[in-house]
Order: sequence, then C-alpha cells, then structure tokens
Amino acid sequence: MDHPAIRYVVIIGTAALLQYTLFSQFRIAGVSADLFLVVAIAAGIVAGSERGAVIGFICGICLDLLIVTPFGLGAISGLAAGLVAGLLEGATIHSARWLTAAIAFISSGVGVLAFAVAGALLGRPDLLSLRVLTVMVVVGASSALLVFPAVRVCRWADPEVGRMRAAVR
Repeated sequence: MDHPAIRYVVIIGTAALLQYTLFSQFRIAGVSADLFLVVAIAAGIVAGSERGAVIGFICGICLDLLIVTPFGLGAISGLAAGLVAGLLEGATIHSARWLTAAIAFISSGVGVLAFAVAGALLGRPDLLSLRVLTVMVVVGASSALLVFPAVRVCRWADPEVGRMRAAVR
C-alpha cells in the first residue's frame, strides 16, 4: 500500500462512504458538505494543480455514479475545484491556516458554480438558480472546516510530493 494511487483509492472510497452515510444526514438550509470536493481541494493544496485536477476528476466521476444528474457534471466540478486549489496554493508565498481555509472556500465555490453552469449548458437550467448562492456558501464553509484533516490525509497519500513542494518554497 505504498503507491499514492492505492492510497487515494482508499481515501476516495472512505469519502464516498462518509458522504452517503454520515454527512448526508447533516444539512444546513437543505445542503450538506461535499467530501468529494474537499478531497479534490486537499489534493490540489498538497500536490499541486495537476494532481488536484486529476483527483478532482476521479472524485467527480464517483459522485456522478451516485447522483442523478447528467454524467460528467461532478467530474467537471471536481476538476475545477482541484485545479483552482492547486493554483491558489501555488500562488501564495506563505501558507497560513486562514489562507488554506480561504483557498478551500473559494475552490469549493468554483466547483459548485462549475457544476451549476455545466448543468445549465447540458439542459438542466434548474441547477443555475439563486439557490446556487446558498449551496456555495454552505459547501464553502464546510470545505473550509474539513480541508484541514483532508490535507493531512492527502499528505499521507502523497508523502514525497509534500516534501518536494515544501523544499521548493
């Protein structure tokens, strides 16, 4: 179990299990946290935009298999969130805890908005309404809180990348 791909499979499987057994039960304004986005964002923060986009795409495919929307919306959403998280983390000079939370909030907002816009383009205009703002705020706030343990887990999954990125800074 030393290969990062195997570890990420375990992380994504655990996220799926937690999402649909535990986190789906806790809702604020009818919206629950999105662990798939959190994993994508954490991967982007730990390993960069490319790895964040790949992990986000895989998380999104898993989400697409579990929900009833046009196939691929979750993949676009996760890809966008992981990419933005990696780009924002790479653009920061000093990574403080509040900056990590802000990156998670912004990246999850981008992911939710990408989901809604792509859904509207694919024939689901109901996804792009004022409710998207509520979803962005709730998912963003929950992502900002959950990103810290997720970053630790992604560092476990990708220990070499984390050390190399820290040395480059």
